[in-house]
Amino acid sequence: MSQSLGIFLKALEAVVPVLEVEGEVLKYEAIAVSDVPEDVKKVLKESNLDESIVIGLLTIERASMVPDTITGTLRKVESYII
Repeated sequence: MSQSLGIFLKALEAVVPVLEVEGEVLKYEAIAVSDVPEDVKKVLKESNLDESIVIGLLTIERASMVPDTITGTLRKVESYII
């Protein structure tokens, strides 16, 4: 189960061999596959967001990006693997 906008969604987990986020290619990324309720899709559309895919913060961070809350965009950052 995952929670989106205060609503719990049942989801299946899958691993995709390649996921591209803003030009950054991630390999073997875990994803959740779910039927998104219409009321959640509506909220996403009203926020000018794509209702067919939601990318989690951990995925964004693995792509060496952070959300910029002032501009509403993703910002590329340096990352180090230790």
